[in-house]
Amino acid sequence: MCREKTDSKGNVLFRGERERNDGRYEYRYTDHRGVQHSVYENRLQQLRMEEAKIAYREHKGLLYGLKELLLNDVFDMWLPGKAELKHNTIRGYRQIYDTYIRNGLGKRSIEDIKTQDVKLYYSSLKLERSLSVESICRIQNVLFQVFQYAYDSELIWKNPALRATKELRRNHPKRVSMREGLNESEAERLTDFILNSPKFCDWYPVIYIMIHTGMRLGETISLRWCDVNLFERYIDVNHDVTYYAKEGERAGYHASDGTKTVAGIRKIPIDEKVVEAFMMERKILESNEIKCVQEIDGYTDFVFLNKNGKIFCQSSINRELAKIVESYNCSISEDDNESREIPHITCHSLRHTYATILCERGVNLKVMQMLLGHKDISTTMDIYTRVSRDFVFKEYAEKMR
Repeated sequence: MCREKTDSKGNVLFRGERERNDGRYEYRYTDHRGVQHSVYENRLQQLRMEEAKIAYREHKGLLYGLKELLLNDVFDMWLPGKAELKHNTIRGYRQIYDTYIRNGLGKRSIEDIKTQDVKLYYSSLKLERSLSVESICRIQNVLFQVFQYAYDSELIWKNPALRATKELRRNHPKRVSMREGLNESEAERLTDFILNSPKFCDWYPVIYIMIHTGMRLGETISLRWCDVNLFERYIDVNHDVTYYAKEGERAGYHASDGTKTVAGIRKIPIDEKVVEAFMMERKILESNEIKCVQEIDGYTDFVFLNKNGKIFCQSSINRELAKIVESYNCSISEDDNESREIPHITCHSLRHTYATILCERGVNLKVMQMLLGHKDISTTMDIYTRVSRDFVFKEYAEKMR
């Protein structure tokens, strides 16, 4: 009978294991490609854990045709399974991955990537490519999902991207968004200025409606006359448009049945002044003999049109907003307080403005969520309930009397 091999402590050693003269343990094995390897650990228990990982990797290697899986391979397996996401979101994921990961970390074997590797990679993106923490967090969002897919598929032992941006977030706290909305008083002053300005008055309807409906830009520019019920006073938000390139085609606008989220499909009640803004838009189009000449994936008869009869793009509205705000601020007399100046705003700021107005008027948070089309109420709470300091003090004074 063959005698069992043991170490100096009496532990039975398995095949391929041995205790070295320096007290360390070694495991020798031949992989599925016929290459010999040796693994060293200070303790037998640690060596056995490595042996289990090796056995798993060998089994996985056989399952995947003896191919070493790179991070790129796993991403290409993961992305096609995200069929529930909108095309533009999938396109964004691919663009982020191809730009920042594919030719770097993506070329490494997925089983060899550790949490420290991910952290170092993020640090290099920040230092060498001057990426902001916000941009790195967007990369983390994609990379975490890819590693989680690998973990759920039992390709790796743990997700190395878990909490990989913790130090970055702590050392560089996220800045307060520069896209905060105006309060109700500021919004009223701005829209009154636009309405009474011969140069900008044609922009009044779209800006006023965005401020007082909270629609996203894609929802606004894709709005059709059949979606607006002026008699019953509501807007039916049921689709949007986005600008991207389909495979084999040039970039352009594409319509989607549905909105950014399922909750985005909603009916927004409108008041008399919003109805008047729609009627004003119709008169502007008629007086300038502008008719819709654009069809986007079967959608046409859009409400807001440029002089060529096509929908507006985001950059054109943002440019005009910048001109309007600059002109408004220049019109303020020196006797006026500086606080009357309007800060830089964008299309998305108008959506924030709607949320701020709802908050200032004391609208129920759940109702705000439904009006804004948020899937998660935490988004409504975290982003859209910031109100001006003056309103906070005013509310406090009234409630504490």
